[in-house]
Amino acid sequence: GFRLAPGGAQEYFDVTADMVVYGKTTGGGIPNGIVCGPKKLMSRGDEKKPLRVAYVIGTFSAHPLLLGAMNRFLNWVKTPEARAEYDRLRSDVAQWVAETNTTLEKEFGSAPLALGAYSSVWTMLYKRPGRYHWMLQYYLKDEGVNLSWVGTGRLSFSLDFTREDLNKLTPKIIRACHRMEEDGWWWDSSSPDAQGKSPSGSGIKLSLVKEIVFA
Repeated sequence: GFRLAPGGAQEYFDVTADMVVYGKTTGGGIPNGIVCGPKKLMSRGDEKKPLRVAYVIGTFSAHPLLLGAMNRFLNWVKTPEARAEYDRLRSDVAQWVAETNTTLEKEFGSAPLALGAYSSVWTMLYKRPGRYHWMLQYYLKDEGVNLSWVGTGRLSFSLDFTREDLNKLTPKIIRACHRMEEDGWWWDSSSPDAQGKSPSGSGIKLSLVKEIVFA
């Protein structure tokens, strides 16, 4: 949708889609669904089969509040001010990701985590094999960071995020990662128990199977 650019994913990836679908962003958060495409695909009737009619109706169809919000957003997203906001956030996020990854490497030597992003969409990439990565969300929550889309791996910044907001997020991520390691949820190669051992994806799977069999 409009997460990546004022022209949506089509603009960001430089493609022209046969059909596109938009959701609540166009309505300022009010539930809706929009399908757009060329006339031959969007026509209510079929020239070759007159009895074939596309029947479209919905709870929010033509709702005055929704249409007003959509009109406001769609007019705003075409302005130079909107494009400047998209460009600013894209630049801020890219710089923040690079700086946070550098800080993670300095803090841990072998960082357990790395960040990745395109435009305002970002994710956390786990660099050590492990069974308990999902625990990090709770340490982050305790640091004041509530993640959305847990389970999908996709996280998003809204356009009102500033560089100051992003800078506040970095130390919270660092602290949460340290707590994960200190509490034993991540493999620590420097610990006495880890000497001479190396974690691997297959090793973790095998240990999990053993636990299930002998439980």
